[in-house]
Amino acid sequence: MKFTLEEINELTRAEFEEVFKNVVECFPEAAHSVANLTPFSTFEHLLEAFLNYVDQLDSLKKMQIVKLHPHLVPQIKNERLTEESASEQATVGLNSITSEEKKAILKGLIEEYWRKFGFPFVICVRECKNTDDIIHSVRERLSKTPEMEFETALHHVKKITSLRIADIVKE
Repeated sequence: MKFTLEEINELTRAEFEEVFKNVVECFPEAAHSVANLTPFSTFEHLLEAFLNYVDQLDSLKKMQIVKLHPHLVPQIKNERLTEESASEQATVGLNSITSEEKKAILKGLIEEYWRKFGFPFVICVRECKNTDDIIHSVRERLSKTPEMEFETALHHVKKITSLRIADIVKE
């Protein structure tokens, strides 16, 4: 269900938290904090409130948020996907890769990424055309330093958050 900004501003605190609880993957604390800032004058104001919330967190909380994102190959950690992640991953066919070779390449790259960085590969899959784009991105990002990659992962967290908010709000 999509809400107008007016409807969002009329939500109770509990309703606001429920509606926005997973815009930052598995981190309802963001919605809890941003609920304090209502009413919002524009969609951009609402969006900015969530992105600023992520920006102001200390590095440990930011790492926690990155680590809450699922692996693109959930079988690696035997994870269950949230409804939002499952839908997003389906847009590029991650749930239906038919090529065993491509599955093996992606799984191997994701495992290598985890070993190098210690957190899951986070990418805004809605910006990818297909799984080849993801494979290319993993390969490219494996060359980064851990500090650079952490910043890249956070950048993608914020892109995902922005798109999830846009899914909820009628502009």
